[in-house]
Amino acid sequence: MNVVNYPPELEAAKLPAGCLPDLIWPAEIGVDLPDEVNLTEWFLDRNLAGEQADRVAYFSGGGATTYRALNQWVNRFANALRDLGVEKGDRVLLRIANSVEYVVSALAVGRLGAVVVPTMTLLRAKVLTHDANTSGAKVIVCGYDLLGEIEAGRDQYDTVEQIISIGGSSADLRSRNLLSYEELIASASDQIESVKVRPDSLAAVFFTSGTTGLPKGCMHLVSTIIGSVHSFPLTFEGVRPDDVFCGSPPFAFVIGFGYNMLLPLLSGVPSVILEGRMSVEALLEAIPKYKVTMFNAVPTAFNQLLNLPNIRDHDLSSLRVVISGSAPLMASTYQQFKDLTGLGIVNGIGSSESIGTQLAGYLPGYKPGATGWPVPGVQAKIIDDEGNECAPGVTGRLAIKACYGTMYWRDVERQKKAVVDGWSLSGDYAYKDEDGLFWHVSRIDDIIKSRGYRVSPGEVEDALMEHEAVFESTVIGVPDPVQGQRVKAFVILKDGFDRSLELVEEMKAFVKKRVAPYMAPSDIEFVDSLPRTETGKVRRVVLRELEARREEERAR
Repeated sequence: MNVVNYPPELEAAKLPAGCLPDLIWPAEIGVDLPDEVNLTEWFLDRNLAGEQADRVAYFSGGGATTYRALNQWVNRFANALRDLGVEKGDRVLLRIANSVEYVVSALAVGRLGAVVVPTMTLLRAKVLTHDANTSGAKVIVCGYDLLGEIEAGRDQYDTVEQIISIGGSSADLRSRNLLSYEELIASASDQIESVKVRPDSLAAVFFTSGTTGLPKGCMHLVSTIIGSVHSFPLTFEGVRPDDVFCGSPPFAFVIGFGYNMLLPLLSGVPSVILEGRMSVEALLEAIPKYKVTMFNAVPTAFNQLLNLPNIRDHDLSSLRVVISGSAPLMASTYQQFKDLTGLGIVNGIGSSESIGTQLAGYLPGYKPGATGWPVPGVQAKIIDDEGNECAPGVTGRLAIKACYGTMYWRDVERQKKAVVDGWSLSGDYAYKDEDGLFWHVSRIDDIIKSRGYRVSPGEVEDALMEHEAVFESTVIGVPDPVQGQRVKAFVILKDGFDRSLELVEEMKAFVKKRVAPYMAPSDIEFVDSLPRTETGKVRRVVLRELEARREEERAR
């Protein structure tokens, strides 16, 4: 199968020509899709034969879960969901922290040919209600400790028929008209036949992280998920039989779902699930305990790890492949980690719209700070506002073609703007250098326009990170009557450094020696923390709103 078709939901929208992405099956992975397929069968069932069935699929706080046990729980929950009326194509919303129960729930939905709708655990009732209604969810599966925001929006759900709680006493759940996950599994059969669907069938709706406005629903097909997960190993020379996965991203985030949950299943090797609030301490404990070889995290986690005063006391010797995603990786972070471990971080970029990695720094000749080259099976280019391809060194918008592409759920107007002539447009400014390496400049919403120049926040942040006192920094544009916008930095200091006007001036001078004068921050504010999404991205929009409120107060 060389061409991926569109799902009926998009065909029915009758979009203008060129507004749907050209979906190209990656020949590099060496896999052909059948006419009908089941997503869970594809990833899980390959591990159910012979001795492999009794090997460990996941390590978690509850111990080791074998493939055999995982399959039994998946089948039981799939039967329970089917008894509740969940059928092929129905949407099931998940609000669950990283856990084996999350894996079971997602795979049970897939077993039925239904559609999983992952949501972040920090979301509030307004956004959860939006996600449930926008996706048309029939059932919600939620961790007991996370029920509050789900129940807060209960009278506003349009399509939700049942809410299932993972955990909680039977009496308590009955009094709240909730179903028990544990009781449903206990009473259901572990025998079920997988529901086969066309590869172009909808498999998941991931909502964007919502750094600005309400989240957008991003459609992912059975084929796009299979293709992207198969493509992951092409950036690090494959998975070995003795590998062990571990990482910080939530399963509700596309990289966590694909890399930490599905790729280990595809490869038949274990993955370590870190439950509860993610911390670098938990990661550092897990690596030697489970002999983790395949590790991935967001750049923030790497920065936190590197700034621990006793980081060299921790055993990281088992690591073989280290991957960063979700946000640009600074050159300073890359170099510090390589100095610490001898390993170069494979930096990558993707999005909620693209289930797979678009660009990654996986080839010889990688330059620290660059995003990388197109992943095998991905076509990428930089275009200007008229859609023309930019010359090397010229900043424009990143556009891609792959086995996945931007497909918005029930949002025709947004879809018309997201794809041009079959190319999916990212929300990023970038450029390609003379050697074919792509460099991330900024999110389009985050670019700073000062004195007629475009300023990349990341470049200024990278310069600040070289200062010995800086633990982390974030840069935004602040409205200015003369400059249009002036550059402002929010800085978290390392332990042992005190806030002072002298340090502010020292940092300004330090940055001016490393970037163009117009890029240097006019203002630097020391802070204790930065606002973040659940995946660790800094929410610059919150800082811009803060500055706008301050400006209003000054004008009164």
